[in-house]
Amino acid sequence: MGEAAARAIGRAARAQLPGRLGRWVVRQYARRYGVDLREVDPLALDAGYPTLDAFFTRRLRSGIRVVDRSPDTLVSPSDGTLREVVDLADEPEVTVKGHTFTLAELLASPDLAAAFRGGKLASIYLHPRDYHRVHCPADALGHEVTLVPGRLLPVNDAAVERVPNLFARNERMVHVLESGLGPLAVVMVAAFGVGHMTCSYARIEPHARKLRRYTLDPPVRLAKGDEIGVFHLGSTVLVAVPPGIDAVAAAGRIRFGMPLFREAGR
Repeated sequence: MGEAAARAIGRAARAQLPGRLGRWVVRQYARRYGVDLREVDPLALDAGYPTLDAFFTRRLRSGIRVVDRSPDTLVSPSDGTLREVVDLADEPEVTVKGHTFTLAELLASPDLAAAFRGGKLASIYLHPRDYHRVHCPADALGHEVTLVPGRLLPVNDAAVERVPNLFARNERMVHVLESGLGPLAVVMVAAFGVGHMTCSYARIEPHARKLRRYTLDPPVRLAKGDEIGVFHLGSTVLVAVPPGIDAVAAAGRIRFGMPLFREAGR
């Protein structure tokens, strides 16, 4: 199945579903992928979702996630599985699941990549069962959003191990942020079936046919935990941080708001 099929799946997810059919589809999807419906906004669940995409991009029940507010902590921007945190060498190449690509390729900017030399990169995989909204890891200013055109290849473990440079080949949205701990980059990587990604704090085209760089002037003030983007079907989030920051989360399941990085020595 190729790019056309991936786009078709995205369109199908946005097809209108009558009330009873919509509720049935949601229940079947939740059962198939193990979605914990206790975490879902109960009013929205009772009312029903008009499309599968509306359920996929669902909001959580109020208070179900707690955001760590410590000023020296960067939190996970999403639910998912923390695959690994890798060190970024002086020449910022990234090796994920045995495949190497440059950070400049991933971020579509050699200048931006240079800011993360000696830093770290976290990779979080979002399963179809997961909550698919992405949030700001720290109090920050949003300076730039870049849409990078690319493929819509699967990003599950088998694909990541098999396809060289996968994250630098797929379509992605790069959020460039400035926090009290230095520059941050949150990269939303599209995947098979992801019809588009949306930005929550700036008016950005939903997907890219060519590279588009949006400079935000003035920059947008974002609080830790504010929503910055939405996946329409599942994928991966990568978080790049500068030197002087340590990883504090272990590989495995992680939730939005949990500590992911901490200022070194704290």
